[in-house]
Amino acid sequence: MTMPRADFVSAQGTRLVRHGQPYFVSGANYWQAMNLGMAAGPSSDRSRVLHDLAALSSRGINTVRILAATEGSQYGRQPDRIYPALMTSPGKYDAAVFAGLDWFLAQLPRHNMSAVVSLSNYWTWSGGAAQYVSWATDTAIPYPVQWDHVNQVFAGGDYQRYLDYAGRFYADPDLYNTTQAWFRDHIRAVVTRRNTVTGIEYRDDPSILAWELMNEPQIIDSASLAGHDQLFEWIDSTASLIHALDPHHLVTTGAESKNGEQWFNAMHKSKHITLASCHFWPLNWGLYNSKDPTLDSVDYSIRKMNLFVDSIGRWSRQLDKPCVLFEYGLMRDNWGPDAGLGAYSPAAPVTHRNRFYAAVADAVVGNCRSEESAFAGAGFWAYAGTARPPRVPTEQISWTGDPPHEPPGWNSVFDSDTATLSIINEFSQRLSNCQK
Repeated sequence: MTMPRADFVSAQGTRLVRHGQPYFVSGANYWQAMNLGMAAGPSSDRSRVLHDLAALSSRGINTVRILAATEGSQYGRQPDRIYPALMTSPGKYDAAVFAGLDWFLAQLPRHNMSAVVSLSNYWTWSGGAAQYVSWATDTAIPYPVQWDHVNQVFAGGDYQRYLDYAGRFYADPDLYNTTQAWFRDHIRAVVTRRNTVTGIEYRDDPSILAWELMNEPQIIDSASLAGHDQLFEWIDSTASLIHALDPHHLVTTGAESKNGEQWFNAMHKSKHITLASCHFWPLNWGLYNSKDPTLDSVDYSIRKMNLFVDSIGRWSRQLDKPCVLFEYGLMRDNWGPDAGLGAYSPAAPVTHRNRFYAAVADAVVGNCRSEESAFAGAGFWAYAGTARPPRVPTEQISWTGDPPHEPPGWNSVFDSDTATLSIINEFSQRLSNCQK
């Protein structure tokens, strides 16, 4: 079945377009989609999905960013990972999980939404790049610091050791052919899949806005320019495969774009990358002190965010490609009676988060209106909707907006966060009025 070309979101220079009109992304991260969409099993919750999509749509959200890649381990169930996994071993899929993705995608047109679909992940919580390396070497993943759901503390191993291990996915010449053959097979399996609900192949489905190579691919050997070339080659060859399979959809990198202009260009200059990507995480990047109740720390984060957004918009403009801030987030207030574990509760205030969200909205809308910028929208991390953190410690996945390696409630936006959702709603309305 061939859908009209105008039904797809496309890039015309630095502008996204659909049906001949400018298209600006007002997005929400909803990584849980595939598992919640399953017909049965411990993760299945289709009624919640329908409620969440309706709630997001009512706030003007037109895009959700989701995963089409979770990988299982040859060593049995692993800590802080999504289960059930889509790919249980290289080339072997759980049909029920894939059907969950089919069902979820089939719901989007009813809510006037599109999906950015990520095909892999650098981080452990879905298996990701490290799981490919584990399969190829038959070694255990050296997990970094993660949330211990039973003892309710962060615990674990060395972050740099994990980065080095996962980076072998595309940086180790001895593994490259093996890991990339598996990954390219996965790309083919997803992009050419025929949806069991709609009968439409994914590559012909306009409810998909873009394919994303990987959630947050990390740089290679920051001290060497050879790393730029190596990462570019992986991005270029992978995006080229996607475009050969599917000429209709946009392709983006999934990059945070946190390492400066040279790395941004290396990760986005491929002609097969048609949409630039960036993320902004003040706490994770050491730009926010969560224990400071004054406005000093959050306002410092906002100043850094403004510089970041302006720079990304300018660099994307130079590449003549639209860009989207696909992730931004901030935890709840973490001081006074809400300090520590209390900061993960839906009852904790969100004064700093709301100030930050409003500032992101101002920065992105301003850039979307500017001829000097290539910005085309943003998506917050992440929507939990009606889900709530567990009342007692448990290793069971809670399916909030926080992946299994993080405390449930850390960066989640719940349906009870009415002030935050009002900021998001206003952001959507302002985007709809943008014209370059």
